[in-house]
Amino acid sequence: MATFLFTAVLVAGCGGGGSDSGSDTAASPSESSSGSASVSASAPAQTSEAAAGPLGAAELKSAALSGTEADGFQVTDFPAKPDGGGTARPAACQPLENMRTASPDPAPQQFVGLLAYASSGSSAGSATTIGLMAYDQPDAEGVLDDLRSALKSCTAYEGGVPARTTAETATAPDAGDDAVAFHLQTQGDNSDAFVVVRSGATVVLFSTVSGTGSTAEVPAELVSAQIGKLEKA
Repeated sequence: MATFLFTAVLVAGCGGGGSDSGSDTAASPSESSSGSASVSASAPAQTSEAAAGPLGAAELKSAALSGTEADGFQVTDFPAKPDGGGTARPAACQPLENMRTASPDPAPQQFVGLLAYASSGSSAGSATTIGLMAYDQPDAEGVLDDLRSALKSCTAYEGGVPARTTAETATAPDAGDDAVAFHLQTQGDNSDAFVVVRSGATVVLFSTVSGTGSTAEVPAELVSAQIGKLEKA
C-alpha cells in the first residue's frame, strides 16, 4: 500500500527518511510562553447528544467534495491511502509527524483522500490535500486532543524528513465540533499549513503548500465547503 505523504507530491522537503542528526528538543515553559508553540485551537463543542459512530465507506465518499463544488477549486480524488510515517524525536511531537503523513494514531476505519487545486481567488496557485477519516467518536476526539497536547510542548523535532522540522500553532477555524491548526517547516523550505477539524466522529485533515513562494495557508473557503458538505451528509 502506498504511503500517503500529503505534500510529498508537491514539495521535496516533505519526503521520507529520518535524520540522525540534531538534538531531541521539546519546548521549555519559557519557550512556550513566547508564543512559538503555544496552542491556539477552537474549544470542543459541548453536547448532550449520544456519541456518533463511524461513517461507512460509501457515506464518507458521499460526504467528500468533488469537481467544482468548492468555488475557485478543482477537486480530484487522491486515492493513495496512509501507510505509516516517520518516528518523531522527541516522542511528544509524534502526533504532528503523524498528521504530516496523514497517518494518525489510531488509524481511521475508513479514509477518503482528495486533492484541491486553487484556480482563482486569493489562494490561486496553492494545492491542498484533504483526508476524510472515519472513527468512533471517542477516537476522533482523541486525535484532536493529542494534537493539542503536542503543540503545547513541541517546537521542533527530528525524524520523518531529512532535516529538522519546526512546529508553530496557528489560529484554528470556527468549523465542526473541534479544530486545530498549525504550521510545519522543514529546514530550508517554506512552511506547510495544516488544519484538522472534527465533525462528530469524522476527522478531516487539510494540508496546504503554496505554489507562489508565499507562506502557505489553508483556504478558509475550502474548509467551509468540505465541512459543510460533511455535516449535510
